[in-house]
Amino acid sequence: MNMAVEEMVSYSEKVKKTGLEPRMTTAVRKVYVETSVINGLLSRDSRIALVSSAFWNRVKAGELEAHISSYVLFELGETFNGEKRDKLLDIASICISDAPSGVKVEKLALEYVKRTMIPEKYVFDAYHIASASLGKFEALVTWNFEHILRERTERLLEMINREKNVFIPRLRSPEVYVW
Repeated sequence: MNMAVEEMVSYSEKVKKTGLEPRMTTAVRKVYVETSVINGLLSRDSRIALVSSAFWNRVKAGELEAHISSYVLFELGETFNGEKRDKLLDIASICISDAPSGVKVEKLALEYVKRTMIPEKYVFDAYHIASASLGKFEALVTWNFEHILRERTERLLEMINREKNVFIPRLRSPEVYVW
């Protein structure tokens, strides 16, 4: 028997004797959560509310690590209805508030706007994408199909971030992490 086979047999015998199986671990997926995903739990659309609930249950179970930036907190703080704002901030408290913000994020976001990836009127969408990029999160999770979760945005994001040698996060809906 060669050495590798002997080691495998020896290992296999140890497992049988002890009854201990090695625990398989998988890395927790780290994602940037954009404001619409937090709002999703309170959505009037039953499908969005259901999927959002399943998504947040996975976060609470430790299967996903949800990160937010100060831009998310700012947008939530702008919610006019105080009761709703408190609920949204409570949901946000489940997240890790460590995603990048500041000059580098805003400079990259303005490049996205300049290159028409995101309309100027929706600059916060660009801030979220830039924060997810500079934070090197696996994905930016969003319900925003109008400006973020669309093919044009993905193509331009890939092109601009490659040019600038910046990480390219995937753009995904919460459904990807639930089903």
